[in-house]
Amino acid sequence: MKLIVLTFLLLAFIGFGLTVFLAIWSYKKRIAWFKSFIFIALYGICCIGILVNMIERRAPKLIERIPVIRTIEAKRSCNCTWSSMALTKNDYRSEHKPSAQRISGNRYIKNEALRQRWIRSGNLVVVDEANGFGISKLDYSSAHLTPLARKRLYELGNRFRAELAKTKETKSYFIVSSITRSQQQQEDICRAYPNACTKDHSPHSYGVAFDIYQVFSPNKNCAVGNKALEKVLVNMQKENKILLCPESKCIHVTVCG
Repeated sequence: MKLIVLTFLLLAFIGFGLTVFLAIWSYKKRIAWFKSFIFIALYGICCIGILVNMIERRAPKLIERIPVIRTIEAKRSCNCTWSSMALTKNDYRSEHKPSAQRISGNRYIKNEALRQRWIRSGNLVVVDEANGFGISKLDYSSAHLTPLARKRLYELGNRFRAELAKTKETKSYFIVSSITRSQQQQEDICRAYPNACTKDHSPHSYGVAFDIYQVFSPNKNCAVGNKALEKVLVNMQKENKILLCPESKCIHVTVCG
């Protein structure tokens, strides 16, 4: 931002000097007034173009992703829910929320301006699809997490694939269906799904939570992937790296540790 401001001041200073110079020349009839006006207008347009380009390059992009990994022909999927996996639930209010506040430095994403601020400062980073997982289309969230939360997600994907290394399901992958939400997005999702959302300060709005939706298998055997994912989730939970909240349509994961 400082560079943009300095560039603006420099261009304004040059523009002022150019205007004075052309005004003097026009007064002395060394150049026509209309030509002076054209020169100043062209300079102004060039300045606007430079500043707009700098601002656009500076602005972080919110990312809506459809998994590149889905180019693999997935023949079967298994839902990840409280009924499909034997997982122990960490209490949402006494464990998930305090962990979200602590890990994020209590950076609650109340609005879009704050999300952009945390992105620019590096407190939120882009999450790309990686080994072991894909990201669904994000209707109510963006593909950003805190650096530690992203590290945990990537570790989860790597360990999931490691569990499948000696099976025929080495190309199976799980789908992350929701990541970081602003308070406004949280309110939107509560209106759309009133019985399946947190109405007050969700861990998603601290950038330290994500939901796992399904496991996909290219070999029509997603049960193997489901079992492998269950094992990794349980182990990472025991290692105090993640907190779990199995739900009716997904597995909610909040980072801890």
